[in-house]
Amino acid sequence: MEEYLGAFRDEVIARAADVFGGRDREAGFGSVAGQMLEEAEELIDFVPCPYRGFGARRRSLGIDGYAFDEADGSLRIVIAEFGGEKQPFTLTQTIAKAIFSKPVSFVEEAFARNDDHLSADDHPASDFFSLLQTHKPSITRLRFYLATDGILSDRIRDWPEQSVDGIPAEFHIWDIVRFHDVLSSRSGREALTVDFGGLVEGGIPCLKASLNQSEYSGYLCVLPGETLARMYEEYGSRLLEGNVRSFLGKAVRVNKAIRETILRSPEMFFAFNNGIAATATSVETQDTPGGPRLLAATDLQIVNGGQTTASLALARRKDGADLNGIFVQMKLSVVDTDRSADLIPKISEYANRQTKVSDSDLFSNHAFHRKMEELSRRIKAPPRPGSQRPTTWFYERAKGQYRIETSKMSPAEKLRFESDNPRRQVITKTDLAKIENSWRQLPHEVSKGAQKNFDVYSKFVVEEWQRRPLQFNDEFFKSSVGHTIVFRELEQLIPAETDWYDGGYRANIVTFTIAKLAQMIAEQGAGNALNVQSIWRTQAISPALSAQLKVIARAMYSVITSPEQGLENVTEWCKKELAWQRAHQQRISLISEFAAELVPEADELQRKEDAIGVARIDSDIAAITEVMNYKASNWRKLRDWGIQSNELTPKEDQLLMLAGSAGRIPTSRQAFAILQIRQRLELAGFQIGL
Repeated sequence: MEEYLGAFRDEVIARAADVFGGRDREAGFGSVAGQMLEEAEELIDFVPCPYRGFGARRRSLGIDGYAFDEADGSLRIVIAEFGGEKQPFTLTQTIAKAIFSKPVSFVEEAFARNDDHLSADDHPASDFFSLLQTHKPSITRLRFYLATDGILSDRIRDWPEQSVDGIPAEFHIWDIVRFHDVLSSRSGREALTVDFGGLVEGGIPCLKASLNQSEYSGYLCVLPGETLARMYEEYGSRLLEGNVRSFLGKAVRVNKAIRETILRSPEMFFAFNNGIAATATSVETQDTPGGPRLLAATDLQIVNGGQTTASLALARRKDGADLNGIFVQMKLSVVDTDRSADLIPKISEYANRQTKVSDSDLFSNHAFHRKMEELSRRIKAPPRPGSQRPTTWFYERAKGQYRIETSKMSPAEKLRFESDNPRRQVITKTDLAKIENSWRQLPHEVSKGAQKNFDVYSKFVVEEWQRRPLQFNDEFFKSSVGHTIVFRELEQLIPAETDWYDGGYRANIVTFTIAKLAQMIAEQGAGNALNVQSIWRTQAISPALSAQLKVIARAMYSVITSPEQGLENVTEWCKKELAWQRAHQQRISLISEFAAELVPEADELQRKEDAIGVARIDSDIAAITEVMNYKASNWRKLRDWGIQSNELTPKEDQLLMLAGSAGRIPTSRQAFAILQIRQRLELAGFQIGL
């Protein structure tokens, strides 16, 4: 265990040094800690904001980043304590108390509008300071995170909640052991165990609603509205499954119909509301003379009904609503940990298909990601300069796939795996959305944060997938990797530009620079395009492209740190389309050496069309193969279920009869139709085990 922990810590320290090109390991660790907390689903859209200073009465101030959670109205603030030595230090109660006082003091100074300690220069801390003042009325809870590469002392007890200027505040310590344990677990997050017995005396009445199956069990429950609201206030958006959190973040105001029922007809809430659907990996129940009771649920996630949950909590807090007469039905699906990664996203998708949720809202489970995963495992990248072995650009279809792959390997197996699949070549879903939207000249959307940007990219891909799915092929994947290489090389170039870069807004500079480069090539390239094939072949950018990026980055820094009058906050300015319009208008010429490297756009278009032709053949073969591999007996089960459920048309019945006939091979057109029938019947409730 110590060997695995040591290797994990060494990797984190190396990542911290890499963030700012080795210039500031402490700030680098703060940025990496925020990323790890995102991986652990403790926060969303982390904004690095390293700052140390002194406030009124020489109070020590400090923060390393923050994240507003639109789903539950909370603000999460990260403060990092970095050792970086070979042996980790021990974090004591005294040290932790002193560290936590720094972000608390920063918040208090902001609420008191005491900005004398802030530098006059542009800095993300100034942006955060003004954001705190502006959004104070909407902050429901402050959640402070102390992240460290040290080890927490065994003597530290639970940290009591406090109040900061009237806002509830809670404190969380994440030492290197906690990071390792959570990020090495299968789920990649800490299991949230809800103690219903502590919320409601005797637990929650429930009814077993499933057959005795080893991988799944179901319960129907009735929750008091007060209990559900208290759960949401305590645990926040951690209660919400990813799709629900994303959807709820778009419209967190109280649903008018729900609010009206809460305030005017609370006794009718159970009748008028559809309730919630939830999942858990395990539950504790107890048989009582009055029937079974639900005492606790581990890894509880609401997969449908987030708006109901949030509306109850908001009505209770903002309207002072009495929820004692309100009850909410809950369908609880319990799936064991080994199957949860596969089944819970499906349960979420199917539950939300029955309500008005668009395909883009469910994009996390879209077939596009399965395709990208398949391409990333199959296509090997050419060796980098100085290397002799091809590698993989590992696309994470599900959160933490790379981590899960390596968590149970021996050190030797892990070393081999990481040689073939370097950690620096992992591409997450939000990474891809950020990179591709930058190349699509949408830096203002990228600047709005990972989740909002992901939503924009999802709409684009869903539409393109419906219009022309075969464009997402080998060449698309190679092009995406080429775009990623340019993006990540630029991230490393900027910290070295010490004559103009002072350490802030790197993420904004990168996305605006990439967008500007794409615009310049389109307008000045004389019908030519970026040579993505060359970048793929060399797995690097050329010196000419590097020089071009540096010129653009300097100009973009000037644009983003000069907000339009009335928009002094740089972070908010970068989210405006007007900021991109200003960047778009900047006159920057292509360097002749880089312009000479561009290739005819017509050749690139032809290459993409040829790839679509190859993909069409591959797709036909894959569809036929999938039908044949499903086994004739399973197709017969599906057909029988469809007939009994009255779900099949005569044509569909005919196609399933064909699939269920051993030895008969469908055409590609028939295979696609058969697979669509299976998908529809699975949505309708068919399971192969039934």
